[in-house]
Amino acid sequence: MTTAGNVTEHHDREHVLGAVLWVPISLFLIGAFAIFHASGFRHVAIDWNGYGTICAVLLAGYLVARGFRIRFIQAFLNGWLQNLIVAIAATMLTYAAATVGRPLVDDQLLRVDQLMGYDWMAFAAFFASSDLMVRIITESYQSVFYLPSVVILCLAVKGDIATLEKFILAAIISLIITIAVFAVLPATTAWTHLGLSDTEVASFRTLPRSSEGWIDELIRIREGRLRSLHNFHGRGLIAFPSFHCVAALLLIWASWNVRWLRIPMTLANLCMLVSTPLIGGHYLVDLIGGAVVTVVSVIIAKQPHAWMLSWAAAFQRAAWLQPSASRIEAAVRRPRLSAIPRRPAPRPVRPAQRPRSRI
Repeated sequence: MTTAGNVTEHHDREHVLGAVLWVPISLFLIGAFAIFHASGFRHVAIDWNGYGTICAVLLAGYLVARGFRIRFIQAFLNGWLQNLIVAIAATMLTYAAATVGRPLVDDQLLRVDQLMGYDWMAFAAFFASSDLMVRIITESYQSVFYLPSVVILCLAVKGDIATLEKFILAAIISLIITIAVFAVLPATTAWTHLGLSDTEVASFRTLPRSSEGWIDELIRIREGRLRSLHNFHGRGLIAFPSFHCVAALLLIWASWNVRWLRIPMTLANLCMLVSTPLIGGHYLVDLIGGAVVTVVSVIIAKQPHAWMLSWAAAFQRAAWLQPSASRIEAAVRRPRLSAIPRRPAPRPVRPAQRPRSRI
């Protein structure tokens, strides 16, 4: 007898989830687009040629890999595309969250940092004193855009698709939580809150200026002056909690099953965490909030993954998912292990006949 637990264990061992994972990803994208449109954004400049080229290359690579049955390339391209779609949907949601207009909580976040003994000026001045450290933390902060591809590729090569699927699910859950908190508790940066000029901020070399980038966009969106995006670069607007912190911890967690990847990925993401208060303009408490979101997301992601494994098993057992010809061919080729060879039936024993007397 096959129980639901056995089915889940079997499919987790075989790493079969298939197209079922595209259901939450598609719902996330559709919901993000609807909320983005409802928030008032109308004219958005998007590089359709660039995205079209990416999709064409991915599709061609996937078809070639499928034709030659190179499974790890199929898994990598599939996971990479899923991660890209999740990132695009999350970017739209962050812009929509900025339109909510709740009061800024910079004063409260700055007080918490001060209670913990964190001095953002001293921290920024320390790293600004060295060209090498400035270069390292700048590259470390930007690594959030390519480190996921490294992890996805390594998991695909190893064949640990179950961890890859949980990584995608945890990313979706963490983004939903992070963006929802940001909508309710919006913030900028400590120096923006304190009213420092761009000239003063520029002396720290690594801090984002209040009149540029995401800070400027957030302020103009909150004031109602920005509803047409001419630079939709996909970086998003999130202050508290820090999604860079969430991404770094998720990458460490996802790569932990690949032994040779543990140390380099941990070091790379620790550098990302150090760079987040500087390049990202975050409070220290933003990182603590990001760590809490990460733990919650990883725990929650396990249950929907188990559910979807059961759904995938049910779909694979459904007759309508297989064409009749392939189903017949599979039935012919499949060995019948449970069949017991039948012994030939014994012939009936006839009683011996006495020879008739000729007398």
